[in-house]
Amino acid sequence: MLEIRSLDAYYGQAHILHQIGFAMAEGERISVLGRNGAGKSTLLKSIMNAGPTVRGEVLLDGKALGRTSASDRVRLGMSLVPEDRRIFTHITVAENIRLAQQGTERKSGLPAIADVVAMFPMLKDLVDRMGGQLSGGQQQMLAVARSVAARPRLMLLDEPTEGLAPVIVEDMAAKIVEACDAYGTALLLAEQNVWFARQCTSRVMLLDSGSLVFSGSWADFDASGELVERYLAV
Repeated sequence: MLEIRSLDAYYGQAHILHQIGFAMAEGERISVLGRNGAGKSTLLKSIMNAGPTVRGEVLLDGKALGRTSASDRVRLGMSLVPEDRRIFTHITVAENIRLAQQGTERKSGLPAIADVVAMFPMLKDLVDRMGGQLSGGQQQMLAVARSVAARPRLMLLDEPTEGLAPVIVEDMAAKIVEACDAYGTALLLAEQNVWFARQCTSRVMLLDSGSLVFSGSWADFDASGELVERYLAV
């Protein structure tokens, strides 16, 4: 489904990503691990054409996306849940979810708002509350729910556990897996929480200083015990 070839990414003169290449199949779920500043968020934004200057190729179903805008990539079935959530604070939870469905070209098969809320019970009693009145954990759950509402083929999920209580992290892992299974959504998850990443995905990639230093199954990752110490320890 998605293929990345020789991808370099820049912010101005700063060269952030170096010759990244990988492919993921329809419905596959992959984690991207790395320390702060490793390039995880830049990778997701580069795939979405949401900020960095990119060289190399991003292909969807074998077709190079080139300069295709972020909004057009949404219409092609891609969805980015950014680290800062980008919740619309002046409209309700239900309106935030409904708004996400307006950007997709899918004309049928979109879940009802009630079905999305049922999948994320934390939001059940909050549908009429303004986005700006939610706690950080509630906003993060809404950001994920909003993405799920559009039934993307590929969800790019950036650091969803940062600053959240452990009980919310556990619930979020279960809900993300449930949503991806229900709609056949592929997931590319940028994360530092190894436990959470392991719950949500079957394959892992490791970034260090903008370069891909490992790619394999979790079993392969576990067999390479020095990886955590070398690339993830603070």
